[in-house]
Amino acid sequence: MSSNRLGSYRTSSTVISDSVYQVLKGCIYGGVWGMVTPFHAPGSPGAIAEANSGIFKVAKPFSSLSSIGHNAAMFGTIMGIQRLSSKSLELLRQRQDFYNEIFGFGVTYKYYTYFLGSTEERLIRHNRIFGCAFVATLLYGHFVV
Repeated sequence: MSSNRLGSYRTSSTVISDSVYQVLKGCIYGGVWGMVTPFHAPGSPGAIAEANSGIFKVAKPFSSLSSIGHNAAMFGTIMGIQRLSSKSLELLRQRQDFYNEIFGFGVTYKYYTYFLGSTEERLIRHNRIFGCAFVATLLYGHFVV
């Protein structure tokens, strides 16, 4: 039975910390997917052979380890954006219900279509920004706190 009252998200710091947790959890999921993905990494010999022949051939597990970071960035940001948007709305509305999750889905969909699902240039820019933010977070956590 769900309650319409606000749960544990009473401050913005709890929303942000939970969003960071979801990003890290998504990075783990994406990293695991990157290890066993059936797709060849872009620019790899397997991907080039596949593009030239036009026939999809499944990549062997652990054969495309270079795609781990790319998949981790994609999964992590998708999970983080969804959590940040839905829990921010929950904090603003002071209500915990499924409308917050629907809003989070809508924001995540627009984020995906703008950055991850459009041009390769935007995707590369997205992954570089995510990588810099991730490294900055690690440095902040180890040296400042």
